[in-house]
Amino acid sequence: MGRTAMLTALALVAACGRGERSTEDPVGQNVAAAAAAGVPANVAAAVDCSNKPDFVPVYANATILSCTAAPDGLEGRHVSGNLVYETDAPVKQVLGWSRGQANASGLKYRHETGFSYEAGEEAERSLRVVAESHLGRTRVSISWGQKAS
Repeated sequence: MGRTAMLTALALVAACGRGERSTEDPVGQNVAAAAAAGVPANVAAAVDCSNKPDFVPVYANATILSCTAAPDGLEGRHVSGNLVYETDAPVKQVLGWSRGQANASGLKYRHETGFSYEAGEEAERSLRVVAESHLGRTRVSISWGQKAS
């Protein structure tokens, strides 16, 4: 097993030394770069938000805790994801701001409570923002779906 790991590492170093990319996927490139820097690939992939849609709002100066996305098996090449972050802003402020961002991106209001906001477009895009107080901060969980282009 040690020999296999060593050969794999040498192959990666050789490819990197020539400036070649093993993938055109920016998320894959970020994960590979993080792994080369010693960050486990599953950790790097979990917090890489470069593939989140532009209609998924993240409050300024937030600390992103996790970010995942994948095909979800729905008809028409559909993907969905979840993003979790924390911020020092109050729950109501984050929800109000998130509602404004959803409206600005063209999503239509669906449902709202004191701790969540939902918006979307029939079978095209969907968004659910849930905010709650957590250890003196606000923890926000965003679930989204989008028909892939």
